[in-house]
Amino acid sequence: MKGLLKNEFLTMRRVIVLYAGVLVLYYLLGVFGTQMSGVQIFAVFFCTMLIISSFSYGEKSGWNTYVNVLPVSRAQIVMSKYLFALICMAAAALMGLLIQGGMNFKNGNPIFQDIWVAGAAVTIACLFLSVVLPVLFKVGAEKSRVVLILIFMIPFAVALFMEKTGIKWNLSPEQLLSLLPAAGFGVAVLLLVSCVISMEIYKRKEF
Repeated sequence: MKGLLKNEFLTMRRVIVLYAGVLVLYYLLGVFGTQMSGVQIFAVFFCTMLIISSFSYGEKSGWNTYVNVLPVSRAQIVMSKYLFALICMAAAALMGLLIQGGMNFKNGNPIFQDIWVAGAAVTIACLFLSVVLPVLFKVGAEKSRVVLILIFMIPFAVALFMEKTGIKWNLSPEQLLSLLPAAGFGVAVLLLVSCVISMEIYKRKEF
């Protein structure tokens, strides 16, 4: 497992550096602007996209075929992908938390003000991963582009539906914060189920 994770980070190091550079730029915009919450959400989802690049690289380099002759189980291969995605996502969320906390301290605000934004972003990103990863294991990065586009369109479709029907989102930040633990637990269970499904898909896959 450790070797698989190490391979993920080594093979993706150039992409990770590129992503880090983009994030630094956006964090600077957040620090000197007024939309730090939006930057935190973007950062978490942006880093979550690294897993798609990982699948694409594996397909193009032939790694997906080679790794299956190594002394590792297919379950470990699946888990390494999930862990890689979660680590990248957690790193972005932690950086956002540190910057937000520093800004709060500098401005004389409560240190934990707006910290819930990072938690909400991670919860939604985990929901995204729980849907996307089984699709990636089933058909790969290249063939799943249409499915991924449809998944990305769902939030916009929901927002458009709410606008057209007059449904309004009246939850306050305090109410969202109170719902976050339950939502996080539910998404964690869904992510676990997603991992089991991905394992079953990958065990039956032929290379």
